Amino acid sequence: MDNTSQILLRSAELLAGQRLLLVNPVADELTRELPGDWHVWTWDYSAFLGLRGRLPEHQLSFSHLCPAVEGLEGAILVMPKAIERAEYALAQMAPLLAAGCPLYLVGEKKGGITRAEKLLAGLGDGAEKLDSARHCQLWRTQVKGDAPAFRLEDWQQQIDLDFPDQKVQLTSLPGVFSHGRLDEGSALLLEEMAPLPAGKVLDFGCGAGVLSLVLARRNPGCRFELVDIDALALYCARQTLDQHDVDAQVYPSDGLSDVHGRFAAVVSNPPFHTGVRHDTSIAERFFNAVARNLLPRGELRIVANGFLKYPPLIEAHIGPCRVLRENSRFKVYSAVAPG
Repeated sequence: MDNTSQILLRSAELLAGQRLLLVNPVADELTRELPGDWHVWTWDYSAFLGLRGRLPEHQLSFSHLCPAVEGLEGAILVMPKAIERAEYALAQMAPLLAAGCPLYLVGEKKGGITRAEKLLAGLGDGAEKLDSARHCQLWRTQVKGDAPAFRLEDWQQQIDLDFPDQKVQLTSLPGVFSHGRLDEGSALLLEEMAPLPAGKVLDFGCGAGVLSLVLARRNPGCRFELVDIDALALYCARQTLDQHDVDAQVYPSDGLSDVHGRFAAVVSNPPFHTGVRHDTSIAERFFNAVARNLLPRGELRIVANGFLKYPPLIEAHIGPCRVLRENSRFKVYSAVAPG
């Protein structure tokens, strides 16, 4: 069981038997081991798949928005990686709680929980640390009951981008990859003007949808499918495409779990780098798997940190690898499947 769940179990006397909202949990046995009327909101499709079957369907939500659960006796947020995502979640959770109800924040010390007091400060009458164990902390505030209603438009950003051949506008939400800007890797990939093969194109780890938007307008013979593990990214991608009248499929996938069929091309700024400079195992598994989704002569076009030794892995699973563009930090690779 995850450390955050274990520290919650240590406080079972505060939680057991209550009607609780649990946000951003790990897919483990917490909701079975700690009896209660659990309602779970996750934006992580992997966690959603892991929890499906452990809770009634109406008590598990995969969405960019928190479900409007009534009669809550408390709410728990498992600290997300991005502080701004924690703020976004808390702004939706607090209005669901009556005055005096507890709002808990739990997380690992290396994952931002040390900012708990500041995050909870405006939502209740002070914040208290209840427990510290297993490199985690558990904090609580009792809400004032006067939190303003959540308005999604207050959290959305519209980002205007200029490319040599077009102007676009992205929708973005807190914690979505490269929120509020165009990251350097995607910018380099989009500098490449070579056309993609006509047919179905998969945008893997689509984020706010910038790759598909720009490339779809350049490649009218392509039909795009966008996948991501993050519900907020999927919402942003859908909004981005709709406001530019680009017809494409957008759906969740844990890696390639929900991707079916074969594609003329796969494009990606892949979320593989773990922070360990030489760990390429996740990428290698992807190259091995995605090879089965490429049509003969299908192209894989990705951007990655230049120091990562991707070309031998790409060539081992797909085909000869070329560098289309590079700068001091990134390289754009292209490989064509045999056939």
